[in-house]
Amino acid sequence: FSMFGLHFLAASCLVSVALACQDYELEYAVISGEVTPLLVQVCTNNQTITYHMPASDNFEEVTTFEDYELGYGASRVTSQEACYVRLLSKSLDEQISYLKQHQNNPMTVEGDAQVDAIPVDDVYEELGEEVGNFCDDYPAYKLVKRQGAEEESERERQVSVTFQRCVLICFRPYCYTTTLTVPTGSTITFVWFFFG
Repeated sequence: FSMFGLHFLAASCLVSVALACQDYELEYAVISGEVTPLLVQVCTNNQTITYHMPASDNFEEVTTFEDYELGYGASRVTSQEACYVRLLSKSLDEQISYLKQHQNNPMTVEGDAQVDAIPVDDVYEELGEEVGNFCDDYPAYKLVKRQGAEEESERERQVSVTFQRCVLICFRPYCYTTTLTVPTGSTITFVWFFFG
């Protein structure tokens, strides 16, 4: 090997290490004192983070995929055969910092959020191929802020069927309301719910 070859090989190794995925094993503590594992994989080369919360007495099985290039996070809830999509509010670096901060410190319930789950007609068209592939055959729902009183008149022009359930998404139990809505009046634009 020439000196150039050795330098090139060393540089290639450093680049591949920097681009490789990093695994984290975090824990989530519930009120009863039980601890549930949360497996996390951070891939800086494609700006993604994947989480897996196995099913337990306290939580449903949830797999979450966050794409920081697209700005979307999606959580696939196996027991409900549904995929919930939200906008990300943190950068990849901020989220990695959060993960490192909690690596040796079990996370706890920080609160919940009240959101509506709005069905997505065409996941691939609206949210892109990465999110569409992640959601697979599960129907996708956008998580949006619950509408305020100023929008009640618009809501009255719709027929809705609503049900509520809670699930762990990105370190917090979130209660969500799935609303299947048939508009009978003007169209409503929903505001995305940011968390992550």
